[in-house]
Amino acid sequence: MQAEEIKSENLKCSSTTATPFFKKNGLFIVENSDFFKKLKFFNKSLSKEDFNLIYISKSQNSGGYTLEVEKIVKKKSKHLIYFKENKPPQGSANIMAITATYCFLKINNLDQVEVFIN
Repeated sequence: MQAEEIKSENLKCSSTTATPFFKKNGLFIVENSDFFKKLKFFNKSLSKEDFNLIYISKSQNSGGYTLEVEKIVKKKSKHLIYFKENKPPQGSANIMAITATYCFLKINNLDQVEVFIN
């Protein structure tokens, strides 16, 4: 079977200074014990019907960083998700606080996941 590029059903990427949210970073899926706590951190009404995967980057010493999904490839039963973390533009004015970028995604038939950061 050949790899197939797919799109997420739902996507929300942003950044935050909320240390309790990103203290534990990385990949979270529905089966992870912290998934629902992370999912409901910003909006108590969210459920696994809205999103089934959360990726939280490592913290940075300032704001201005963004995270975007470059592509999602399904190869057999594994989803390969490629993220790109963008640095703030040189000379831009950004908040001087510890921040982290994150993405919430909804992917149909999510089974195994591997994440790549560019």
